[in-house]
Amino acid sequence: MQNSIITVRIHAGFNADAFLAGLLALTGQTSGTASAFLAKLFPEVEAGIDFGPRSVRSIAGYTARTLVAEGHVHRHLSDIARILDASRLSPEARAICNRVWETLGQAEARVHGTTLDDVHFHEVGRMANILSIGLAAECWVNLGSPRLAASPIPMGDGTVQCAHGAIPYPAPALFAMLDGVPVRPYGGEGEPVTPTGLAVLLGFGAEFGPWPAMTIETHATVFTPREFEDVPNGSLWAWGTELPKEFA
Repeated sequence: MQNSIITVRIHAGFNADAFLAGLLALTGQTSGTASAFLAKLFPEVEAGIDFGPRSVRSIAGYTARTLVAEGHVHRHLSDIARILDASRLSPEARAICNRVWETLGQAEARVHGTTLDDVHFHEVGRMANILSIGLAAECWVNLGSPRLAASPIPMGDGTVQCAHGAIPYPAPALFAMLDGVPVRPYGGEGEPVTPTGLAVLLGFGAEFGPWPAMTIETHATVFTPREFEDVPNGSLWAWGTELPKEFA
């Protein structure tokens, strides 16, 4: 699609699987096609994609979950690099993945006062995230690497539970990535955007701001498994073409 653009408008519930779900929904995929593509890209890992409809407050949308059997693990950036190197990802998709993980690693290094090589990931480094980001990156390359326009990130004063116990939202790694990123007020509780979700947006080269001037060809609504109370849920996705500057 010439002058292709994808926009994602984030409300509450955005992570790596939500990003993947948006791409799968826009391109008309199923659990079967997504799982088959994942198996082709990561033949040494037994995993699958659970993708399908989900409704929140009678609003229909989609959700995705990367299914892989794994206990709690700690991974360094070098461990993730080895998994990516053993995959069949294209060089372009691997470069996107590396940008995502290096962005997240640099944030973790700032939070913990250490170096990029010494950072070890807790929840964010689980295999499910590695696979969902890899699959999303290859999908992105197959779409011709369109322009990505995202809404400002919702920010509030909720609480997040993680390996370090109860911490304020935004989580420290998310907070460390916010320099130069537009944000907006969020009136709910919990974690509307995860650190991995923001790292994906940054690694995929997102621009942040209002709706872009575009002609919408297809659209989708995406939810995570969690429902957030008293605030709008999910993310709105649209794929199309940029309007000429004289009409923008």
